Amino acid sequence: MNIPFYARYHAKLEQEALLACLEGSLATDGLYSRKALSQLSSVYPGKSCWLSLTASCSLALETALTLCRLAPGDEVLLPSFNFPSAANAVLNAGGIPVLCDIDPDTQNISLKDAAGKITSRTRAVIPVHYAGISCAMDRLLTLAKEAHMTVIEDAAQAIGALYQDAPLGTLGDFGCVSFHYTKNISCGEGGLLLCKDRKDFENARCYRVHGTNRDAFLNGECDRYTWVCPGSSTAVSELCAAFLSSQLSCLRKITAIRNQRLMDYLDFLKPIEQEGYGKLMKVPGYASPNGHIFYLRFASESLRDHIQKLLAGKGIDAKTHYVPLHLSPMGKKLGYRPKDLPESLACYDTLLRLPIHTSLTMEQAWQVSEMIIKGCRFYG
Repeated sequence: MNIPFYARYHAKLEQEALLACLEGSLATDGLYSRKALSQLSSVYPGKSCWLSLTASCSLALETALTLCRLAPGDEVLLPSFNFPSAANAVLNAGGIPVLCDIDPDTQNISLKDAAGKITSRTRAVIPVHYAGISCAMDRLLTLAKEAHMTVIEDAAQAIGALYQDAPLGTLGDFGCVSFHYTKNISCGEGGLLLCKDRKDFENARCYRVHGTNRDAFLNGECDRYTWVCPGSSTAVSELCAAFLSSQLSCLRKITAIRNQRLMDYLDFLKPIEQEGYGKLMKVPGYASPNGHIFYLRFASESLRDHIQKLLAGKGIDAKTHYVPLHLSPMGKKLGYRPKDLPESLACYDTLLRLPIHTSLTMEQAWQVSEMIIKGCRFYG
């Protein structure tokens, strides 16, 4: 048996789009960038959010933090169980990342811990929708409003996922989405910035093209373009946009297949919880997932490692996940100790992700589940 952890969905129009792009212009913000933005406006409908393609989700986060205009010593809350992108964006913007613990049911930021870390210098919070499962956004938005914090949703894993009826990334002041090769919708490297405020969007579209008003010039809003603010080069390439557009045409199908495998795992693996070997991934009632990740939290690190090794021996690639930021060398430099955030530490020790993708069949999900259950019983 050979079941890879990643398996990218191959959209039918990929090669056609890439060849058409190569035969046309590779200029930034060309035909395929406009097409992808049009498709994304259907994923994130309404006039309350303005969309801008970026070369990565990390650059979307960096843009959002730049627009926050942090002063030296300003603080930004984010979960420790996390990829470094958001913390780097805070540091690059001149702020201080304040690492918070996580909720044991969702692995999302603990609102209780975050609330206890708000100070007079707290300016923003970056919730991560881990595994495409939404944070408790109503509670988080209330907390942010009371503390006058900007909310930057890290929705890197969350395209196609909802909080109640709202797409993740549209509830905060900013939303950041990833099209990295590991994501449900991929163009190799790519991202999306969503801005709730039109003025933020205008500033973002200048920042993304070297701090110039190029977009306004191309839209006929001025007779020439020039340098108007600090900026960078964060726009997605036209080739990536062509690939992205072909993938976006299959979003509904990809999400449906992945969600079905997620539900299969939840059904097949019920004995894990019933027999006390660990806890299954939770889907709160307010969340509509996208099947990006399926994970288990085992009762011990040794059991997790035993199951991972057992699956590997059968050709099944299962993976752990983040080294919590507070455990990293950079976390130590920021003054954190391993036991400061106990749930993040426990998650690091016990979480295992199983293969979930559009090539995975229900039969394979059942076989993987049976191996895990038998492996737990034998180990116990």
